[in-house]
Amino acid sequence: MNNELSSVIDALPGLVWTALPDGHVDFVNRQWREYTGLSLEDSCQDGWHSAIYPEDLPQFLERLRSCFASGGVFEGEVRMRRFDGEFRWFAVRSNPMTDASGAVVRCSFLNWDIEERKRGEKLLDEDIIERKRALETLQANQHLLDLAQRAARAMAFDWYIQREINTWSQEQEALYGLAPGTFDGTYESWRKLVHPNDWPAIVASLKHAQQTGDISVEYRVVWPDGSIHWLAANGRMFFDDEGRPFRMVGFTADVTRRKSVEEELRRSTAFLTQAQHVSSTGSFWWRVSTTDEITWSEELYRIFEFDRATPITLERIRTRIHPEDLEAFGTTVDLARVTREDFEHHHRLLMPNQSIKYVHVVAQAYRDQNEQLAYIGAVQDVTERRVSEVALDKARSDLAHVARIMSLGALTASIAHEVNQPLSGIITNANTCMRMLDADPPNVDGARETARRTIRDGHRAADVITRLRALFSRKSAAAELVDLNEATREVIALSRSELERNRVIPRTEFAADLPLVTGDRVQLQQVILNLLRNGSDAMSSINDRPRELLFITEVEEDDFVRLSVKDAGTGFEPQAADRLFQPFNSTKDGGMGMGLSVSRSIIESHRGRLWAALNDGPGVTFSFSIPSVG
Repeated sequence: MNNELSSVIDALPGLVWTALPDGHVDFVNRQWREYTGLSLEDSCQDGWHSAIYPEDLPQFLERLRSCFASGGVFEGEVRMRRFDGEFRWFAVRSNPMTDASGAVVRCSFLNWDIEERKRGEKLLDEDIIERKRALETLQANQHLLDLAQRAARAMAFDWYIQREINTWSQEQEALYGLAPGTFDGTYESWRKLVHPNDWPAIVASLKHAQQTGDISVEYRVVWPDGSIHWLAANGRMFFDDEGRPFRMVGFTADVTRRKSVEEELRRSTAFLTQAQHVSSTGSFWWRVSTTDEITWSEELYRIFEFDRATPITLERIRTRIHPEDLEAFGTTVDLARVTREDFEHHHRLLMPNQSIKYVHVVAQAYRDQNEQLAYIGAVQDVTERRVSEVALDKARSDLAHVARIMSLGALTASIAHEVNQPLSGIITNANTCMRMLDADPPNVDGARETARRTIRDGHRAADVITRLRALFSRKSAAAELVDLNEATREVIALSRSELERNRVIPRTEFAADLPLVTGDRVQLQQVILNLLRNGSDAMSSINDRPRELLFITEVEEDDFVRLSVKDAGTGFEPQAADRLFQPFNSTKDGGMGMGLSVSRSIIESHRGRLWAALNDGPGVTFSFSIPSVG
């Protein structure tokens, strides 16, 4: 489970855990581990049973099995052992996850502490038992009415319906925020204390009590200071000989805290659902086995535009993958099965209306209670962001193209301007020399002087070329410590859009603990970028094999570090190897032939060397080696 999803679950106000149909637990959150003192490994299989009160466990397991069988929601209460051995009461609620056939494949549970409420209920139950005994006696012995009324004082109400006499204890008045003795006992006064929106629930409860005799209702009351409190009323209605209700006796408890916890749970669930929708992020669970069991969230169905009635399988998912990304998607799935490590992947979806979506997949591997490999992950729709990136990349490419044209134009104008004057002098001197030699008699001394001026102007032209070359000669590299692994990762990340457009799959085989090198980070990344683009261009016409570009780092002898870029392109003729790094020599249509020449100059300025070698199979490997920090 990625860090963002774990943080959300750990922020929920309770113990969160998930179980499979066989009753085995395969996930517990941080609150569960801190409360029970059990790790995820200790909680798997049947280990979590030790956290349940022994007398409660059989019934709890039976209800759990019934929940999986029926697909219904599990609601109940159970005592749980704290890490220090103390047992406390917890309310339990489940959220079943079903497959397309409606079968429950997993249940998530939320437990929250209700110890204080249970203690209050225990006291209430004891009082209710006493009151029921008294009331049963009351029905048989009318003369004991006064005795029953005195027994029903603690948080109690006693309402003579026909006479509209409603008697409350001081504790009952306190629940309504009233001072002792201020309630006048009338039906209308009671109604004014109840929240208007909850009065219909009370009326419905009274009608139900007239049929069954039982009273049970929860409602809000408005205290004189304006604050809102939740109350739960339970009691019994009594009937006269003609079957008419004449009296209600019962008890009221403040359940504001429990209602607050329930509301927080609903709000947290709503926040999570809304957050997934707003961020266009769906979640999934994938058990890697021969059956490839997959469970999706609602948002993921929306992103892929799949009908929930159809089961989710890898084959069904492949029907949405863009044809050009199918091979990379299959490679990612195969690696996930073999490496059993977390993975991250970008690919495109081709929707039924031929529109394209870009998605970013992040997944975390873990072992379930049967030691089976499974992944929990998230899929985010990043289409809008990628479209913006493509537009930005195009704008950058257009700008770079204009800059190259402008630079070439400026260089051409500079050469023409600087060389034109000495060339003009050479031509003039040469013509003068010819006229002097053609004279009768020839002017040998004048021709000799003119020839010297011609040589002088030739040297001037050579000096101009030398100065222009100096403008492009290498300078001393800005010394800093550089991690070639990290520098290469940055170049790949910045070039990801270009690689995807060219259907190039970047791979890396970086040496662990690679020594740092000293040099100019920007210049070295310029070389890496040039090798990346050369490799990508070399595979532009390849369609019969994957366009894989492999970046390899390794340590050489004599404290040197090597970086190699291996492509699967068309390669070059062996006799052309010596010309690869010569200026203005290019194997690409429209190429200027300066990239490898400049790259070699940069590497040599770092006291290293750059070379190329044909692969045993298709393609070429370009490598450079520079000294590491000794």
